[in-house]
Amino acid sequence: MRIGNNYQGIVQIFSRMNRGKSNTSIPFSSGTSTSTSKGNYCGNTIDDLLSGHFKNSYGVEGMGITGKTDWKRIVNVSDEMKQHVYDDVKKEFYKYGGMSGDNTAETDAYYDKIHSYVKTLDLSTRRAAPWTLSQLHLEIAGRVTQAVKEKDPTWTAGKPISHEILDDIFAGDTIYHDSVNALYSKGSKGIDMQV
Repeated sequence: MRIGNNYQGIVQIFSRMNRGKSNTSIPFSSGTSTSTSKGNYCGNTIDDLLSGHFKNSYGVEGMGITGKTDWKRIVNVSDEMKQHVYDDVKKEFYKYGGMSGDNTAETDAYYDKIHSYVKTLDLSTRRAAPWTLSQLHLEIAGRVTQAVKEKDPTWTAGKPISHEILDDIFAGDTIYHDSVNALYSKGSKGIDMQV
């Protein structure tokens, strides 16, 4: 479960888009010529640099965050992506007791879908969409955690949870709708969860 430092999820998304580099002070490409695993260079050309249209190492413009704060805001995201986040949280509780688990293939599939989605967005919301999705993830996880603790006060994160309890919590769409509504009512403030 991604609880605590909201920045961590964003850095993970951006780090994956930077070919696994975790240094966020050099966002997504240095502008020098390198090759991707497929042999295609997707960095910035001289024209890109001169025009200010900076791209990350995958050739996606508008993802640099150095010196910017506009990415820490809630923007509209598709219902499909909201459902994608909800399904991930649900999996984490059923499979890993509320933790994110250690299955790299699952994690990669989750973030790959987000990366593909972000590439379809307008530049004005491209940086903020991953932030919005991570905040939604925290909102849903927090609500599920609270509901589990109400039904089993001895439960702690990572400890298996009865499927009966989870089936009851995830029955219907209350958690989903309440989380989405709460997220958009908070606006750019985001979520500050404490355990």
